[in-house]
Formats: sequence, structure tokens, C-alpha cells
Amino acid sequence: MIYLPQRDSYVNEMIAAISFAVLIITLASASLQDIRSREVSDVHWFIIGAAAVISMIAAASAFFTVGRAMICAGTALLLSDILYEKERPATVSALFYASVTIMFAVPALTSFDDPFVRNTITVPICFALFALLYFTGVVKGGADAKCLMVIAMLFPVYPELLSFPMIPIPSTILADAMPFAIAVLFHAAVFSVLAMIPIIVRNVIRRDTKMPNMFSGYRIHSEKATKAHVWVMNRSEEKDGKIWVTPKIPFIVPITAAALFVAFVGNVFFLL
Repeated sequence: MIYLPQRDSYVNEMIAAISFAVLIITLASASLQDIRSREVSDVHWFIIGAAAVISMIAAASAFFTVGRAMICAGTALLLSDILYEKERPATVSALFYASVTIMFAVPALTSFDDPFVRNTITVPICFALFALLYFTGVVKGGADAKCLMVIAMLFPVYPELLSFPMIPIPSTILADAMPFAIAVLFHAAVFSVLAMIPIIVRNVIRRDTKMPNMFSGYRIHSEKATKAHVWVMNRSEEKDGKIWVTPKIPFIVPITAAALFVAFVGNVFFLL
């Protein structure tokens, strides 16, 4: 959802509300699938991404320019990259990403005074950041990275829903440095850490206090580990038939919770 000064504020709010409803409903479906199988269908990212492209085209049409059209095309190309699962030859990939770079770089260099251009510049930046976090293992699931990418497309700026969020969005570089999708990632990470508290308490009760394992996992019988949604920490540490494992947290769930939190409560980093 892109906010433009030439559009009536009521229309902006209506489009933001519809876009956010599409986001949350789709994320709720993805969360259920993630909980059940730890795998999420790309249909979810198609729905959110398509809503993003449609919203972007609608915003661009309010005052059409070639630069705006290039950004819409670039976003559509990034969405196709998210949904395309097959490997491409290196030369094809290089040409693809060069084309995408041009689609965003030319408007940024020639029309940065256009609010549409300024608001959407976070789309390729977030795409590259989340891809980097995935390939370096910081974000473990491919579905998690895709989810964050399409959120960045749908809401390149913070959604403003009636009187929400409760924490004001500052008109400073801080809001630009931490766009909505990145704020969602940070808050989802915090929620995931909080979800580990019951496990830590259980470890203390069971006197499974091996450091630092007790803060990120628990011990189960090795034969159960092959059937559970867990990662084995170190099989060489097996003792009494038990090994330390880390639970595969369905990260789409905290992402969904974080999207709701940031949209209605706000980005807590803005309070610092």
C-alpha cells in the first residue's frame, strides 16, 4: 500500500484496510499450514504479492509516469522470482537481476522527488536483505524469506489504519531505515525468543541445564528426534539415549503476530 498526497485520505485508508485484511487472512492460512507440516504453499505469497502489484499499479495510475511504470514492472519481476522454483543459468540470472536493478535505479535517480518512488525504493532493498539473511542462515526457512519479501511489496511504508498504530510513526530517517517488513522481522524474532521461555523453565525443572543448550533446545530420545519437527544440535552429545534438539518454530506464526503488533501497537524501536 503506497500513500500519495494527491489521493483522498479516505481512499488511502480504505485501500490500506483491504490490503491489510488480505495480508492477515493469507498469513493466518500460511501459519496453520506451517504449524501442521512446517511447509507453506507458494499460493500464499502469490496472493499477497499479486495484491501488492495491483495496489502499486492503482497508486501509480493516480499520476502516471514512465518511472512509476518501471517500478511496477520491477516489483512484478521480483514476485515472479519469488515464485519461480527452478534453477536458472548464471547468465540468465545476471540479466534478470540487472533488469530489475535498472527498473528501480532509473526512477530513483531521475524522479526521487516523486513520493511514489521514495515510498517504493524499500521494495528491492528489503528483497535483497531478506535474500541475504536466508542464504546466510539467519532466516532459516525459504517460506519465511518469501513471506517477508511480499510483505515489503504490499506495505513498503507503514500501514495507517484509522487511529493506529498507537506508537506514532516518526517523520525521520528512522522510519525509512526500518520499514514495515524489517520491523515485522525484528518483532517476530523477539516473539520467537519469548516462545522459548517455557522450554527454558522445563529444562530447569528437569535439571537439564547444559550451557548454552538449555536456552535454545531440550533433550528427547534420539529415535523420537527423527519424527519430530526439530534440528539435532550435536548427535555426539547423546547421553542415556537422549540428544539435544532445537525445535523448528513455525516462524510464519510469529511473523503474523508481529505484523498485527506493528500495525496496531507500533514499532517499539520508535520509542527508543
